[in-house]
Amino acid sequence: MMLFHNAFFLLLLGKLSSCFIIPSGGRRPSPWSLNVKVGFVGFGTIASSIAHGLLDERTKVPIESLIVSERSLSKSTALKKKFPDLVKVYQDNKMIVKDSDVIFFCVLPQQAQKVLQGLTFDDSRHQVISLVSTATLEELARDSKLPSSNVARLICLPAIANHFGVALYCSSQPPNDNDLDLIPGNVLYCKTEDQLNASMITTCTMGPFYGLLRQQRDWLMHRGGLSQKDASGLVVQQHIAMLQDALKTGGDEKILDDLIEEQTPGGLNEQSLANWQQLGGLDSYSQILDAVLARLKGESDGSI
Repeated sequence: MMLFHNAFFLLLLGKLSSCFIIPSGGRRPSPWSLNVKVGFVGFGTIASSIAHGLLDERTKVPIESLIVSERSLSKSTALKKKFPDLVKVYQDNKMIVKDSDVIFFCVLPQQAQKVLQGLTFDDSRHQVISLVSTATLEELARDSKLPSSNVARLICLPAIANHFGVALYCSSQPPNDNDLDLIPGNVLYCKTEDQLNASMITTCTMGPFYGLLRQQRDWLMHRGGLSQKDASGLVVQQHIAMLQDALKTGGDEKILDDLIEEQTPGGLNEQSLANWQQLGGLDSYSQILDAVLARLKGESDGSI
């Protein structure tokens, strides 16, 4: 099973990725059968993306049924319409747990403890995979009353719906093939929560990344006179083209340094980067990453 996808997200992880490849001899028995009943407690954007990825024909583990929370209604209805024979929509989270083997726990951080404590799990068959970014493995085990071996944490981006990118998986014991096959696409296993927290920081730059693209779009509209449609298309396609140079290297750990070094001396790109550094752009970016990590560790609320 391939653990890593040759994508830009992997390149951002650099050397870190090589530390967490799972040897086949280090995997534990799976707590569930191969014909899995999957449930989702909470069904927002990320949950919907995982569900679509699981029901994709590329998923290796046969899904017997997939039960989702009615919330959000638009997403659950759309999934049911697309996969009417496999998807069931429930209003009651307790019934979702009762009829599922693997439960993706996808509620808001401020709701997690109360919701989890209100559910009843069977440690002989239930596995909880939490998408709650701030809930630790210890807290998940405590609030679900499950053994620590029955809970895991998962961090991913919406592109998981198309099996693209790299999901981050953390559990108290090394996962087996069946565990990882239940995660659409490719997986980076983090041995500790410290590794998970550090690795997930780059997933938290999705907002700033889109903000940067929007800033460029707006500049093109106001200074270049482009329509919003043309400006949006141009910015997106240009950034896709930029990533191709990084993708074609096959995961060279020095690719980002090399791509910067190959900018034309005295050229516009070299000058743009120098101006950005002079204005404190890169330093401010590091401060943003530090703030996210501090929030994940419970050291602050993440504000600067």
